[in-house]
Amino acid sequence: MEGTIRVLLVDDHAILREGLASLMEKQPDLEVVGEAESGEESLARAESLRPDVVIMDIRLQGISGIEACRMLKEHLPHIKVILLSMYEDYEYVHRALQADADGYLLKKVAGFELVDAVRKVYRGERAFSPQILETIVEMAREGDFAGEGSRLDLLGSREYDVLALMSEGMSNKEIASRLYISPKTVEKIISNIYRKLGVDSRTAAVRYFLRVRGEP
Repeated sequence: MEGTIRVLLVDDHAILREGLASLMEKQPDLEVVGEAESGEESLARAESLRPDVVIMDIRLQGISGIEACRMLKEHLPHIKVILLSMYEDYEYVHRALQADADGYLLKKVAGFELVDAVRKVYRGERAFSPQILETIVEMAREGDFAGEGSRLDLLGSREYDVLALMSEGMSNKEIASRLYISPKTVEKIISNIYRKLGVDSRTAAVRYFLRVRGEP
């Protein structure tokens, strides 16, 4: 491969960025040109550094990695974006594809697989963990959230995150702590979720969420 692939790392944990940077710098054809710890910062850094590939965690403070990916693709469409996530469920994958992500890898991926993914997306290919490919195939069979699931598409990334944590039984205070926002903000987000889903209670919102995701 001719030239060097310029990489921007985006994660809100410095130790993880250091690990990724160490992995990338060991490759003769990869160069880490910068780092960012939030979605907002990633947009500014990408604008100034013009990397070839951005490796971005989905969960970030402020705007999510998926939202940052969407904005990057709108303003700097030549940049390739690989999203890293612990989640392989329908909704996250669906949103990543809507945001035009070039890759979606689970965080348990081996180092050599991530390096290979960087090279693949740089060449114009797509890169997905095997589990994500299975989810994409299942999405195609299901008609890509046809019908009832479409109401979840009305939720913003933060609203979806809050609803997902609600479905895990977390209280407003616990959700606020997990997402680094205030309980008052959580209340406002939940109110928006009710309005968009057409429900009037926490139980109804969670039941709808789990039903669309195919969970009992």
